[in-house]
Amino acid sequence: MRPVHSRPESRWRMTCARGVALAAVLCVPLVASVVAADDGDHPTGDPAIPPGEEELIASMLGRGMALHDCTLISGGVEYTTIKATYDCPGGEVTLQLDHRRNATATSTQTGQFAITVQSGSPPLGFGDALTSLIRTQEDHFQWSWPQYDAAAGDDNADDNAAE
Repeated sequence: MRPVHSRPESRWRMTCARGVALAAVLCVPLVASVVAADDGDHPTGDPAIPPGEEELIASMLGRGMALHDCTLISGGVEYTTIKATYDCPGGEVTLQLDHRRNATATSTQTGQFAITVQSGSPPLGFGDALTSLIRTQEDHFQWSWPQYDAAAGDDNADDNAAE
């Protein structure tokens, strides 16, 4: 025969076991999101344009060539964005290239960039020509992740200190 006091203890164990199981089930999505965030995609910091990419960027923007009757007249890098101004038959057109994660509803996206018209009206076909030109060369471009890179550098410093 069972002792009377074992029933409440058994219920308590059952309740605790259910609570632990429920907590485990609820934590799975959290763990999955943490693992996904740490899969090599740069989890922290804002993407920046590293120094030394000026020639590649100028080439991607069509320096020295006409794109549907538009000519690049100025371009520059502003840490996280690229600004480009074109002289077109209908007037100047200014574009901004950002990392894809900064795309807006009006942006055209490539593999790495979101292209947004800042001012002016590009002629028909200009956007497609520019997007195509960028796509042919963007594989040579690599975003910098300063906060992520700094954290990786700190890890390396810790490794070197331990030696």
